[in-house]
Order: sequence, then structure tokens, then C-alpha cells
Amino acid sequence: MENSEITDLIRSHLLESGNPVILNDKIYLCWVGDHPPSIISDLNCWDVEHPIQFELLENDLWIYSFKLPWGSYIEYAFLRNNRRIHDPHNPHRTPNGMGKFNHFFTFPSSEMKNFLPEEPPPLKGSLTSLRLPTNQLLAGKKRKVHFYQPPTKEPVPLMVMWDGKEYLERAFLPHLIEELVELGKIQPVALALIENGRRYRTMEYFCSEATLGFMQMAVIPAALQHLNILSPYDEKGSLAIGGASLGGLMAFYAALRLPQWFGKVLSQSGAFAIGDQKLVVWSLIEHQETLPLKIWLDCGMFESLLETNRQMAALLDQKGYEFQYRESPSGHNYPAWRRLLPEALINLFGQ
Repeated sequence: MENSEITDLIRSHLLESGNPVILNDKIYLCWVGDHPPSIISDLNCWDVEHPIQFELLENDLWIYSFKLPWGSYIEYAFLRNNRRIHDPHNPHRTPNGMGKFNHFFTFPSSEMKNFLPEEPPPLKGSLTSLRLPTNQLLAGKKRKVHFYQPPTKEPVPLMVMWDGKEYLERAFLPHLIEELVELGKIQPVALALIENGRRYRTMEYFCSEATLGFMQMAVIPAALQHLNILSPYDEKGSLAIGGASLGGLMAFYAALRLPQWFGKVLSQSGAFAIGDQKLVVWSLIEHQETLPLKIWLDCGMFESLLETNRQMAALLDQKGYEFQYRESPSGHNYPAWRRLLPEALINLFGQ
């Protein structure tokens, strides 16, 4: 095909369907005009120092072409003078968790419906939000925790989640649980969704004994008071715990430090290392006896954390843990984690 024919075809698709243009198995991010911006995305692990550059195809049409595995979900942003600018050809945006927005797309485009959040229906269970005293164990005098009670009279397992506000508002975790229960896929599960300390999040989730102390002294007693749950004092291993990124690390740490309480772990893109420095969870797994945990791990193929998660899965296998590990063609974000949550919940709480 002549260069002019490709140019005309890309222009036509860009005007009709927007960014990116997908022709057979090839994907084109496009820019029309002078002085194209740079690109940062899941595809280069958001490396601002080495952004992706557009190439001139013809006249004022610039492209960046690449291929992706089927089912991919990709977020990206355009940069000019180190500042983000809007992609005029892609209306799909999602919060990046740090006060800004990313554009996103899927391959194939028919997958888009799985990542465009819809307003969920009203909960059939109850959601109570409390501000619990931190007792100087966390930043601030009080910390908000959201407690979800499913609509059942029987005591149910409790799942504690770090980054609770995000799992509530971006992953719609209580709604997802209700949907899976109605489908007969999982048993009812209660939730304690602990909000993070914003700018203190790294300190709080960096294998912190103080954070565990807040959970033990404030969150679990409040859950026993406000929810109809199996008591961790009477039912050994009845609790589950989960989180993403540093929250996934903290979920592992909590379960390894409090094995009398936790029997299930959900870790999404766990940040088990900082650079080449492996964190204390590795030593706990290597040197203590194998615990009766049921573990779910997942990670995106386009994440810098991928190799670390593969190594963690290998260590769990070596130590004889019961676990499932999944990789998805995506990056480090809540839409990707939300897509894997149904499978994770069915694995941990399946009927």
C-alpha cells in the first residue's frame, strides 16, 4: 500500500473513530498539526525522562505505531514542555490517582465497554462510614473507614482492604460482591475499606507495624460492633485482606504477621521491592513455616513490577503456598485491577 493511501486511511479512521486508529493488528496513536507532543504511557512505564516520540507520516500527520496482545487496556498522556495536554481525538479519560487524568483505549475497541465505569445500582446491603481514632498510629487524629454489610442474617467473612476509598469509588467492590453473590459465584462477604493517608501512604503501607496496630486496635473492634461477621478471635483465619501496589505489599505483610487472623490474601500489582531492594515479606515467606493462606496475585504485563511479581509467584510455589497468579495485558491502574477482581473474588470466596 502506498504511503499516501495509508495516510488517507489513517486520517479517515481518526476522524471517524478517534485515537487510536486500529488497522488489522496494528495500532496508531496520532497527532495532527505542527509540533507534536511526546507520549508517556503504560507502554514505557510512564518514563518522563524517555518519552515516546511521534514520527512524521505525511504533511501534518504524525504517528506512533505498535502492536498489542488481544484484550489490552492502555492508558497514556500527551506531554508538551513537561505539561500534560489534552488529546483532542480521544474523549475517554480516567483519573490517574494523583490528581490528573490519563486517556485510555483498548485493543480491540470492543473491549472498551469493560473499562468505561457505569453508575452502579443501589446497594442492597448497608454501607457505614466512620472516622476512627488513630491513637497516633497513623497520620492525623482520625481515619475514615467504610464498612459494608451484605444483606444476610448469617455471620460472614470480613475482608479488610487498604486504599479503601479507591476500592469503593473506582473498583465498586461492594457492588461487585453483591453481583457475584446474586449469580451464586461467591459467598456473601463484608468489607472494612480503610482510607489511606494520602501523602503519608508510602510510610503507612511500607510494612508498617503502626498500621497493623491501627487495624488491630480500631478497625477490627469497629467491624465486630457494626457488622455481622465471623469473629477472628473465635474463627482462626476467617479474615481476608487485600490491596493494590503498596496496598498489595501491606496485605501480604499483614497476613504474614497475623496468621492467626488472616486466611486469604488479595494482592494486585504488589510492590514487593523498591528497585533491587526486596522488602521484608520475602524473608518472612522464606524463613517461617508455610502458612495456611489462600493467595491471589495479579500484575499487568506493562508494569515495572512484573518481574518482581513473577519472582514472588515462584517463591510461593517453592514454599508450597496455595495461590493463583494472573498477568493481564495492562498497566498499573484501577480499571485493570477492577477487570480482574471478579476472578480473584471467585477464587478466594467461591461457593
